Amino acid sequence: MKKVLSLLIVSIMMTAGCSNAKNQDAVEKPVDVNILLPTSAINLNKEVTLRAEVSQNNKAVTDADEVQFEIGKTGEDSMAMLDAKNGEDGIYSANYKFTDPGDYYVIAHVTARDQHSMPKMDFKVPATTSSNSETGKSEHESHSGDDHHSDLMIHLMGIENLDVNKENVFTIHLMTNDGKALEKANVRIETWKDENGKHDYTDAKEVAPGEYEVKYTFKDKGTNTVKVHVEKGELHDHTEKEVTVN
Repeated sequence: MKKVLSLLIVSIMMTAGCSNAKNQDAVEKPVDVNILLPTSAINLNKEVTLRAEVSQNNKAVTDADEVQFEIGKTGEDSMAMLDAKNGEDGIYSANYKFTDPGDYYVIAHVTARDQHSMPKMDFKVPATTSSNSETGKSEHESHSGDDHHSDLMIHLMGIENLDVNKENVFTIHLMTNDGKALEKANVRIETWKDENGKHDYTDAKEVAPGEYEVKYTFKDKGTNTVKVHVEKGELHDHTEKEVTVN
C-alpha cells in the first residue's frame, strides 16, 4: 500500500512539473508586434489610422499593458507619442494627422505579458497625393527611444503623475537596433530644474534583461528635465525628457 501511495505521489509531482514547464514555455514565447500602415497613400492634413497587431504564439494578445505609437521625422526628434486604443483580435490603433511632407518613422512601444517590444517602420508622406504609399519594412532600427537616432532604442517610462518630495519610480527599456535587449549596461539618470542649477545623478539597477529601474525624489515642482545616460563598452548614448512635477 505504501509503495502504491509513493508511486501515486511521484506521478502527481511529475505531472505537475510537466504542466508548470509547459506553462513556463508558453509565457516565455516572444510577443510579436506588426505595424500596419494604411495601404493607400498617406495624405497631408488628413487623419490616418496607425495600427499594431500584437500576438503571442500566433494568438491575438488582447490584454497588453500599454501600446503607444511614437512618430517622428527621419533624423529628427520624435514629435508625438500616441496612446493606442485596444481593438478586436489584438489590433491596437491610434489616429494622427500629418501636416508636412517628408520621410517619417513610427515606433510601436508595446508592453505586454512582462515583455517590451519596439518595432519600427519607415514611411514617406508625399507632398501630393499618389496611388501607392511608400513604406519601408518594419524592423528594429537605429533610434534612441524618445529623442534622437542612434544604435540604441531608449524608452523611458513612469514620467507621468510625478509628485514632489515623493519617491518616483522610472523604468528604462534598452534595445539594440537589431531587436535585442541591452543587458549589463551602466545606466543612470541626470535630473535638473534649471539649466544653471544643480544636476543630480542617480544610478539605475537592471531588474530584467534590458530593463532598468531607478527611483528619484524631486525637490521642486514644475518643469524638470530627466536625461537617461547609457554606457557599455564603446557605446555611450542618451535621451532626455521634460517632465511635470506636481
